[in-house]
Amino acid sequence: MCNEKGNLVKLVEIDNDFIIYLRYATTDNFTGKKIYNSNECWIDKNTAEILIKAKNIFKVAGYRVKIWDAYRPISAQAKFWEIMPNNDFVARPPDMSKIKKFRPTHMNGLCVDITLTDLDGNDIVMPSEFDDMTERASLSCTKTSEEGRKNATYMKEVMESVGFLAYEKEWWHFYDVSTKPTPFMDFQI
Repeated sequence: MCNEKGNLVKLVEIDNDFIIYLRYATTDNFTGKKIYNSNECWIDKNTAEILIKAKNIFKVAGYRVKIWDAYRPISAQAKFWEIMPNNDFVARPPDMSKIKKFRPTHMNGLCVDITLTDLDGNDIVMPSEFDDMTERASLSCTKTSEEGRKNATYMKEVMESVGFLAYEKEWWHFYDVSTKPTPFMDFQI
């Protein structure tokens, strides 16, 4: 595995107007364990640029963007897989000796997990909690509040307008489909 940073940048060095709360740098997540050593948000440079475009659209509408997860080292992905080996919610870590084709994932900084807050940083209503690994995480779930689905649908529309693709099973998860996928990395955060 590679320890290089590739095309990763520290988001706050480009734009410090985001709320950064990497849930996996705390024990306040579905694993109950601290997966990352720091709360530094690293992300692919091109992905950061389109995320900033989305953030600016949200800001005009009266929202701020809170980031729960972005770049994830391969070793952290392996920890997640040990805890929850379910491809619907946690991708299987790649065998880097065999992989030939890459796709947008957290492991190359081409994915981001976000929510919206009001301008004071208070979370707004969404369909479920972040990392709720149940049907409630999907926008198609009819058991969630109308307000939560409306807010998440708006967030999805803005994110997709700038070059992201929403993951149908997690309202918070977005793939950068405007950037050519790069190799996965194990740069530690």
